[in-house]
Amino acid sequence: MTPHCCRLGRVGEEREIVDSGLVEKIIERMRPFISEESGSINGQFRRERKNFYPHEVIREAILNGFAHRDWTRALEISVVNYSDRMEITSPGSLRNSMTLEKMLAGQRSIRNPIITETLRDYEYVDMRGMGVRRKIVPLTREFTGKDARFDVTDDYVRVVIPSRRV
Repeated sequence: MTPHCCRLGRVGEEREIVDSGLVEKIIERMRPFISEESGSINGQFRRERKNFYPHEVIREAILNGFAHRDWTRALEISVVNYSDRMEITSPGSLRNSMTLEKMLAGQRSIRNPIITETLRDYEYVDMRGMGVRRKIVPLTREFTGKDARFDVTDDYVRVVIPSRRV
């Protein structure tokens, strides 16, 4: 299901889709940088798009950057595309005793519970804390044949997603 911005009803009520959500708008603006029209034409006489990155990985990395960033720092989340990789950098280090090893193992450490709950209410996240382990790592490897890289410093957490573009 593609999440959209919606009006929230009472428990059990249907949600009304009002507009595309933030992640969809970001991905749409990034489209020229994350895919290209192929030279081939499909059975419906349309040009197919060749994706350079798995969309679910980009979505997960952007949501993680938003949900787990350090909001006390007056810096923006950075999404930079290079010819061979995309880097998504979130301000602030990992929280408390969280380490890269623990993050890769799927351990949870919610920094911003209100933001995370709001993202869950709008069906962007499920709050299991397994996106890195179950999405970013295996889907990047499967799609590109390369491993995603994680850089953690006192100032930022960065995920580097290799491109399939050659």
